[in-house]
Amino acid sequence: MSRMRIRAARFIATALLALLLLPVAAHADSQRNGDFIVYYSAISSTLITPAVAQANDLRRGRHIGLINIAVKRGLDPARAAPVPATISGSVRNLSDQSTTLHFRAVSEPGAVYYLAEFPVSGIDTLRFDLRVRPAGGGVIPVSFSRDFNTD
Repeated sequence: MSRMRIRAARFIATALLALLLLPVAAHADSQRNGDFIVYYSAISSTLITPAVAQANDLRRGRHIGLINIAVKRGLDPARAAPVPATISGSVRNLSDQSTTLHFRAVSEPGAVYYLAEFPVSGIDTLRFDLRVRPAGGGVIPVSFSRDFNTD
């Protein structure tokens, strides 16, 4: 397959991922800090299609979760512009086991978001503790919990 076709296939797969995550983002929680808005969601990786997972080097499975973070700047959320950021953090289960999250950026025209995979086991409430540093801003701590059920 030529490099051009590979690039086109990756672009299409990334666009599909963005479209897939759009409903999640529409229902994502957010946190405002000054003129920055951090959007966050955590889902089961089984909600993404195998083609999108393969094209974006994501693993799927009922024991794998996916966290999606996007940062925008602007006082009006409808007109806020995407902002690159550095994101670090961890996820902790009810047994107090912690996993470091390794985020990677996915950039598209007019959008940038950050994805990380995390383990999920049984019925559990996971606590996410993040440090989001948008370009041109300070660290924004973001903490939230999500319930998961792999049974």
